[in-house]
Order: sequence, then structure tokens, then C-alpha cells
Amino acid sequence: MAKLRLDSWKSIAKYLDRGQRTVQRWHAEHGLPVHHFGGTQGCVFAYADDLDGWLSAVAGKIEPQQGVERVRNETKEESSSYLASRADEMWTTRSEKNLGTIAQLYREALDKDPGSVHALTGLANAMICSAILEVVDSSVAYACAVEAIRRVPLLNFQDFDAKYCAAFLKMAHDRKWRQSRAAFEDLLREQPSNFLGLLGRALLHVADAEFREASRRAWEAWSLNPLVSSTRFLLCWIPFLAGDYAEALELAAQFKATGSSGAMLAAVSALALSRSAPPALAIEQIESLAAEFPQSRTLQGIVGYARGISGQSKKASQMLATLLEMSERKKNSCGYALALTLIGLGRKQEAIPWLEASFEQGSIWSLGFRSDPILKPLRGDQRFESLLRKIGCHTETLAIDQARFMSQTSHPVPTGFQVGGWGRCVGVYQSLTDDLEEHGAA
Repeated sequence: MAKLRLDSWKSIAKYLDRGQRTVQRWHAEHGLPVHHFGGTQGCVFAYADDLDGWLSAVAGKIEPQQGVERVRNETKEESSSYLASRADEMWTTRSEKNLGTIAQLYREALDKDPGSVHALTGLANAMICSAILEVVDSSVAYACAVEAIRRVPLLNFQDFDAKYCAAFLKMAHDRKWRQSRAAFEDLLREQPSNFLGLLGRALLHVADAEFREASRRAWEAWSLNPLVSSTRFLLCWIPFLAGDYAEALELAAQFKATGSSGAMLAAVSALALSRSAPPALAIEQIESLAAEFPQSRTLQGIVGYARGISGQSKKASQMLATLLEMSERKKNSCGYALALTLIGLGRKQEAIPWLEASFEQGSIWSLGFRSDPILKPLRGDQRFESLLRKIGCHTETLAIDQARFMSQTSHPVPTGFQVGGWGRCVGVYQSLTDDLEEHGAA
């Protein structure tokens, strides 16, 4: 009689009535008889008779009380593993609509097993994506992600997903641009096809207004999973920042035709419409998008901007009043939306504090401040230029190079000192201590 053969981790786990991670751990740590095609990374198979024999042999070596404790531990881990596996399945098609459910499943997995690296990194990933897509305020989402990753080193920081989350948070939460870039580059050399790594690297290029490289990295991330919302938004946002509004609208239309939608994709479409379409038509279409996603404060801010620049000052002021009714915390998180409306009304100076708040809260929009076409009227303003000097790897490089120059000469840097091809004067950058220590500037 032919032996029953099981040809995947899933079928082996089902046969043993355990989760895939538990079965893989049994194989790695206790010699569960599983065979590989083509080395350790190839397909797996096992024979049911061999598995039964292994279970019998292991059972014979366990004392009764030991067996009870092991069953308890395996049950707890199995329950946590099952919940995290369900979240993993949903993660492959993550969107603004299912991120809340994904995060809840990972959190429930942690309730069952607080030491699950799988659930901790999954929750961190879900919170990062929730911040990017404005499902959760960035200040709240990133704080949760930071805490989840903080617990991982105590357990197993060799996990690649945890390392990528940490690198992303260096950029989005800590604003350590160079540290984040170095971490991403090191990790991508070892694991070049990682979605979060490619996405993070693309966003770093956005912060430095390097649109060709940003687009290349974003398309690489998209190709790994075309169903993910965050890359669709980014692929449309990059051409908007570069001033190619037609390309931004065309890509948004293409993605929408595939059944993809979401507030962030709609927001980029609205931004491009506000810069390219005739005012009357733009307002009509932007208001339609805002009505489709009434929870999006960013879309409301774009409506206010469009009304303001088209001369509908009263309606723009009404939108501003609506946005200002939010709590202080919420207003800070939605600083970009408030700034847009104020710029539309011609109140540029009042917009800058809200952009600063947006940056401090970790808003995804703040990464594009250097090149955002709507913010161009603010260029030259000392306070706005000071904000821009906090954004991107180029900024840190310039500041550190300037500090090194000053340390090597007794002469002060002239007021009009020009650095590289940046095309503007750079003063002595504030708060260099951390960066100078990090890079060993002498």
C-alpha cells in the first residue's frame, strides 16, 4: 500500500492539527521528519507514517506532568499562531477597509501570546500602513508600532520584518533620515524583494525630491503585490509632486478601473485636479471625491483650497471653520489639510504652523513638502525654509558637511555659503548633536 505523502507545510500542519509555524519549529528544533526538494529553501514533503512514528517516540520521552505543561503551552501558541495567520492572509490584500481588522487580529494574537514576534511585527506593519493611508492618525499609529518593535529585540531581532519596520520608523517617526537610508540599503542587499524596504526607500527619495528613483522603487514595490493600496497612492503622488498632473490623474484612473479605490488615491486625484483643471470643473470633481470619502480631512482641505483659489472665499472659510472644530490633537494630525485651505485663502503665514504640526506628527504628506507645488508660494519664507531643512537625507548631509567645515577653520561660514547644487543659501543647521555623534563628525 502506498504511503500517504504530504506535500506542503500547510498539509503537514493540517495532518498534525497544529499551526504551520509550530510544525516548522518542531522540524527545526526537535527533528520532525520533513524533507526538502532543492535544499532548505525548496518545497517540502513528509510521510504520514514517519510523522506518526516521530510523535510516538517523542510522547514516550515526556513525563506526565511535563506533557501537561507542554500541551498547555502548545495550545496557547497554537491559538496565537492561528490568529496571526488569519491576519497574514488578509495582509496580502490590505487596504484602508481591512487594516482595522488586521490590526485587531494581531492584537488578539498578542493577548494569547505576548512573546509572539510574528504578531508583534505584524502589528507594527499594520500600524505603519494605517499611518500611510491615514486610517489612524500617524502620531498614534507610529507610537503603537514603535512600542511593538521595542519589544522584539528582547525576543528575536533577527526577524527581517522587524528590522524593516525599525528602519521605516527611523524615517517616519524619529526623522533620522541617514540612519533609515543606511538601514534600508543594508537590508535590501540581503533581501532585495521586500515590500516595506522598497516602499521606505521610495519615500526617502520623495523627501529628497528624487522622483526618478522614487518612481523606480515604488514600481518595484507595486510589482511584488499590485493589490496593495499604499503603492497605488505613492505611484500617483510622485508625478503630482514632480508637476506632471496629467500622469497622476491617468494613473489614478487606471488604478480605479481595476477596482481599486481609497481616500488617499482620491486625495492625490483631487490635488492634481486643483492644479490642472478649469476651476469650476475642478471644484465639482473634487467635491464629488470628498463626498465619496467624507472621513478624509485631507480631501476636505483640498476642497477648501480649490474654493479659495477660485474666488469662493466664503465657502473656503466655511470649510476652514469646519476643520478648526476638531480637537487640538486631531487638528495637529490634519495640519496639511488646514494649511491647504489657508493657502487657498491667501493666508500663507497662518499655514506654516500647521505644516510644522503635520511634520511633527509624522504625516506622510510632510515628506513631500520640499516639492509640493501647492506650497511653492511659501518658498523664501524663513520659517518655512527652516522646516524644509529638517526634511530628507540631503539636509542632514549638508548640515554635517557644514559643521565639519566650521570645525576645520577658524573663519565662520559666510552667510551666502552655497552647498552643492541645492541652489540656495544654507545657514548653520539647528540641533546637530545627534547627527554629528551618529556620523562621527569632528
